[in-house]
Parts: sequence; C-alpha cells; structure tokens
Amino acid sequence: MTLPLTTYILFHSSCKDGLKYYTEIYKLLCRDADRPFSDGIDIPVYMRTGSDEDKSTIPEIDISSSDKTLILLLVDDYMYCSRKWSVYISYVRKLQEDNKNKVCIQCIALCGNAFDLDEELGKRQFISLPTCDLLEGKSWDEFQIRVFDAIIRFIQDNEEEQKLKLFISHSKKDKNKYGEQIAKELRDYIRSKTKLDSFFDANDIIDGYSFGDQIRDNVEKKRTTLIVIHTDSYSEREWCQKEILLAKAAMRPIIVVSALEGTASRAFPYIANIPHTQYRGDWSGVLILALRTTLDQLYQSRYLSMLQKSLSEEEQSKFNILPFAPEAYSFTYRELSKDIIYPEPPLFKDELDVLNKINKANEPKRFLTPMQLLASEINLSGMTIGISVSESPEANSLGMGDIMFRDFIVEVSRHLLVAGAHMAYGGDLRAQGFTHLFKDLSFQYGEYQQNKERQTKYFTNYFAWPIHLGLTIQQRSQFERSRVEIAEIDAPDDYTGDKSNFLRPTDNESNLVWAKSLNKMRKEMESHVDARIILGGKISGFKGYMAGLFEEYYIAQAMGHPIYIVGGFGGAAGMIASMLLGEKAIINTIDMASQNPSYHEFNAYCSKKGLSLGYEQLQLAIDKGIDGLCNGLSHEDNIVLFQSSNIIEIISLILKGLNKKLQK
Repeated sequence: MTLPLTTYILFHSSCKDGLKYYTEIYKLLCRDADRPFSDGIDIPVYMRTGSDEDKSTIPEIDISSSDKTLILLLVDDYMYCSRKWSVYISYVRKLQEDNKNKVCIQCIALCGNAFDLDEELGKRQFISLPTCDLLEGKSWDEFQIRVFDAIIRFIQDNEEEQKLKLFISHSKKDKNKYGEQIAKELRDYIRSKTKLDSFFDANDIIDGYSFGDQIRDNVEKKRTTLIVIHTDSYSEREWCQKEILLAKAAMRPIIVVSALEGTASRAFPYIANIPHTQYRGDWSGVLILALRTTLDQLYQSRYLSMLQKSLSEEEQSKFNILPFAPEAYSFTYRELSKDIIYPEPPLFKDELDVLNKINKANEPKRFLTPMQLLASEINLSGMTIGISVSESPEANSLGMGDIMFRDFIVEVSRHLLVAGAHMAYGGDLRAQGFTHLFKDLSFQYGEYQQNKERQTKYFTNYFAWPIHLGLTIQQRSQFERSRVEIAEIDAPDDYTGDKSNFLRPTDNESNLVWAKSLNKMRKEMESHVDARIILGGKISGFKGYMAGLFEEYYIAQAMGHPIYIVGGFGGAAGMIASMLLGEKAIINTIDMASQNPSYHEFNAYCSKKGLSLGYEQLQLAIDKGIDGLCNGLSHEDNIVLFQSSNIIEIISLILKGLNKKLQK
C-alpha cells in the first residue's frame, strides 16, 4: 500500500547530535516506541547519513513507497565542508527537479554557513533557528512550528503556497474581557511571529456582509483550524457554541486552550474528544499543538482513504473513515451509516461500550483502527508466536535508526496481541534490552484491555541458566505486574557444577556451558510456540554456539513451524534472507563471527573437542529454501518480507501468512 508521505532526515555522521536529532524528529512525526498506545502522527521517518571517511555510499532515497517525500536536510559545518555530501545533495536536488510536487527539500540551518551550501537550495527558504542546537528549547519550538507548517502545505495537493488559517474562537463576556484580551494576544503573536494567517471576528468581519455567514464560511474553510480560548463564560455564549458545532460538522481540526480564571458553570459537551493545552503566557506551545493536530488529522485522512482503497471492493463498501476518534457527536455524520475506520490508538472498552449503547437502535457497527482492521479477520487466540530479535548492527547504515527498529518491534507485537496471540521471547536482563521493552508493552496492553486479573499473561520470557539466577524479587514482581510469565530453564544436563551459583563466561569451558544452556532454552521455548518471527540480530559478539537468531531459525525450521524472516533491517535476519536467496553462504556468517577474537578461539576449542557448533543444522535449514519457511506466503511475498522496511507492509504479510496457515 502506498502511503501519503515519507520523511527522510539527512545529516553528516560527524554531527555529534545527529542521531539524537533523528530520534526526536521520529518521535515527533511518527510515534514514541516507549508509549505504544499514545497518539502518533504515523509518518514514516528514515535517515541518511555518512561522511567522506566512510567507504560506503549514502543510500539513495526511495520515493516509490509514498505519494510524496519530504527531505529534511540538517546543514552543519561538517556537511558544508564535505565533498561526499556535495555530490549527494546534487543527487537529491535532481530528484526534486525530476519529481515536482512529489519531492520537497526543507533545509534546516545548524551553522552560519548553511545558506551558502548550494546555490539552488539557497534560493529556497531555510528554517533558521535561534541557536545551532536543534533541541534547545526555543529552537525546538521554532522547528516544530516551521516543519509542521511546511508539511501541511506540502501534503495538500497544489496548495503549498496557501496559508493555514487559525480561527480564534473566544468569549467577549468574561470579567475584565479576559477572553478577548488573550485572543488578541494570540492574534498578534500569529501575525508577527509566524507565516500563518488568523481570523479574529473583531477585525476580520467585512462591513456590509452577514456576520453569521462570514463566521460560517471561515470556520468551514478547508484550511482552517479552530483554536478555542476556553474562559469562564465561553460555554455560555451562543456563538461560541455555534463555532464549535460548525467546525465539528465540517470535520475541521480543533484544539482547546484552557484559560479558566474562576469557575465555569458548565463545559460545553462538544469540546471533549479534542486536544487540550493550558495557557501559561507562552503561545508557542499552543501553535505547536494546533499545527500538530492539523497535520495529524490531514495525514490520517489521506492514509485512511488509501487504506480503504487497498481493500477489496466488497470490503471498501463496508467502511467509511473518520480522521479522528469517534464520539457521540459523530453519529450526526453520514459516515456513521457504515462501519468506521479511525486512527490509532484504539478506544478503551468502556468508551466503545458507550458508543454501542448510543447506536443500539440502529444496525450494529464496528469501530476499528488500521491495526484492528488488519487483525480483524484473524483470530490468534490460543496461539503463541515466538519473536527472535536483538540489535541490528546495520540499522543505522540502512537508514533506520534504533528508534525505528524498536518501533517496528512494538508495532508487530501490538498487532499480534490485538489478534489474540500470546508471545514468547528468549532474552536477558540488560537495562535497555528487549526483555524490558516486551515487559512494558505487556503492561500497557493489559492496561488497554483493562484486565486486572494477574493470572492473564500476554508474554512468556524464557531465561536460560544462569541468567535467571540474576532475577531479583523486585524484577519478578515487575514481571508479574506486567502480566509476563517467567520461564526459567535449568542448566545443561551434563553440567556438574553448583547450579545455584552464577557462572560467568570467562573462558572457553564456561563459554561452552553457556552455549549449551542457551541452546537448551531455545529448544524448550520452540516446543511451546506455533510460529516464529525473526528480525535484526547480532552477527558477532554473541554468547553461544552461533548468533542466537541463526540458532532459533534452524530449531524452528526443524520443528516445522511457520517462520517469517524480516530482512530489511539487516543483521542476522538479513543474512538468513541473503542465504535463502543464494547471495551469501554459511561460511560468510562464520567469518563475520570469527572477527571477534574470543569467538575465533571458542570455535577452535570446540573443533579440537570434536563438538559441533550447529552450522550443519543451519545449512540443512537453508537448503530447504524459501518453501522450507512453511509460512503461508508465496515465494514473491517472502522476497518482499526479506527486503521491506515498510512497517504496515511487513505486518500485513505476517498476518496474511498466519491467517493462511490457520485456515489449513
């Protein structure tokens, strides 16, 4: 499925905060992986980075996956002085010239020389910040305002030059005219500090024309966002209520600025289900929320329309879309004559129950987010899906930072949980490891389900001996609270040492015990799962006979389980995909692992003792080819899964394969 917009962040690899900038922009435009059930805009964000010292080339930009592509160029002194970046920027500029209205380059000046970077780019407007630190308070506020505005202009067809209009809805009947006073302050701020437009009825009503008609026309305009200044008397005023209802009827973006001084006798009920912020004397936060809300609603409207068109004609006819969460007022829309697709995150059960009670006199309706729609035709209840994942050493070079990698893991897990699956993972206790990510996800999913029963578990985390000896009572309590089952696997059968003491892998003999223990844990885990997903993964610097994902792959294959290889993020999963395609061989994996001196020594030690590291089993699994994955996907679908980094595309393929396997 084609997306409305993809964003690329370009920065020199010597920029000390480049990865930090990418991470924060990813959270801003896509979502925060640490808050999986929060509201994200969901725009995919990739990165491109490099330097003259790098031997590898900077990957090209793929404009085929979306209608439009935004390129944010973070220009610092390193980029300004770089020959490689000069060549790459020429390529990017040519990409824009050849794809007018599809590609937009937006430069952000992080140094004084930025404007002299490229003659053609210098003719376009740069985003200039108060400081050269993008994340410094005022600079970050300015960046958000400017980049949200730029994307809103760009994403709307042939309307890049038109200004967004902010309609300031306020009461003139407050004590000391407080609402009118701060509305004027906001109007003046918009007109003096931004490139946006505003509508303020005291000044913008044309003489001789109907007051009501002009209010209605301005509220309902396509490029209008309503900002409600919610003061003490706001909900009592007839025209304030009319402005809210007009904006809601026209599905215009709305935000509420809370500015109560005393007590409001009632709150107008239709200012709920709207983003709120508190007025604290600084208007930048208000503008950021207004622009973010506008972009979110605009992008979701485009995305949901594309999603609907990707369905079969029969399925398309069943649904209409809302670019925001449904509420009681939504039943006035003609769109609610059918089932509804609305943006993530899903509504909580109690809120859905209220909507269903309102609608009980009519035909039953389904309210589904894209995630729920993808999972709606598949029931994984009673199924356990194993997930094999560790850090991918290639994620950054492939243009997908750690934040995107973690976000994908969260998204695929969320979809599987919503489809009713139980999940299994074999991990350790590192502070930023995936064990803790899955624990937090399980907890948040339990909160979403509003399930307070401690015996309900969403994840099982398998711990090999001696790793589970390090579990503290506090950690056990956290896992219990998060609805995660702990599976502790005993030491290898032939281990004669004290199993109650932690064994550190300090020499070849203790490394061998660890390798046996990890292998035993992985076999035990696989005996309890029904399918396995493999992505990322270290290729060197691991503990065990071989990279853990290789071992989990051949064990799953030997047990005949469906296997889904997500290779687009590189790492061990990418290597498996390359071997299945005949592009790499087992010897390449051994050579890469042996670049680590301790593994090279361990390999030689095992060979001398006549011990197999398991590469023969890995070769047998590879020899069975793509058909040996037994995952319900066609040869062509699997190749897409091997190469794609499109989160929705990957999840759709995994669910498609699981659904086909379950139907047999």
